[in-house]
Amino acid sequence: MTEQERRRVFQKVKSFSNNKFWNWMNFIHSRAYAKAAQHYEEAMAIVLQPKQAAAVTAKATEIREKWDGMATITMDETEGMELSKVGV
Repeated sequence: MTEQERRRVFQKVKSFSNNKFWNWMNFIHSRAYAKAAQHYEEAMAIVLQPKQAAAVTAKATEIREKWDGMATITMDETEGMELSKVGV
């Protein structure tokens, strides 16, 4: 991303209402979380045996859903709706 593109995005975000800003932040954080999950799954596939990797994934899902109360949501289900909500 060029400096000019960064400034354009920054100016757009500054124009958001409070609600629109937090919807956008949720969208950005969801994408970052999904990318992090992809990274640890790829790393586990390289380093761990399939059974160990499955156990780690299951435990991570349990921690996220039961301990933190964050349900599983895929980007395919939410990306279009989230983008339209925040006006992107």
